[in-house]
Amino acid sequence: MLRKLSLSLALATLVLVAPRLSAQRFIVVVNPKNPVARLSQQQVSKIFLGKLQAWDINGEIKPVTPVDQPADSPLRAFFSQKVLRKSVSETASYWRAELYAGRNVPPPEQSEADALEFVRANIGGIAYVSEKADTKGVKVVPVQ
Repeated sequence: MLRKLSLSLALATLVLVAPRLSAQRFIVVVNPKNPVARLSQQQVSKIFLGKLQAWDINGEIKPVTPVDQPADSPLRAFFSQKVLRKSVSETASYWRAELYAGRNVPPPEQSEADALEFVRANIGGIAYVSEKADTKGVKVVPVQ
């Protein structure tokens, strides 16, 4: 009897939590002066892993400046799994190795509002935010 009750509670919890996990979505935003029209998932991954470091913006090479969500953000966990194909802790390990080797530094972590403000102010800025974010002053870029 107790086992059935525990199983029922576990299933009920899964039913309540699963829609929120699967409904987690993000959009990628760039500065409106950036002419990029779309990005592949692979390009976004390379940007957030520091492997793609420059944009061609109207014939000028400008640095790509990604902004990450805080490590404890559910959106970051979803983005890391879906785009980077790594957990947040695996991504942190990757960046520790990059830092130790002197190759690169991780993107700064900022709140959604701060990330949007950064992208608005920086031509090479790129961030991922929730679908419900205020995207006034930034350009939403489809990711394929």
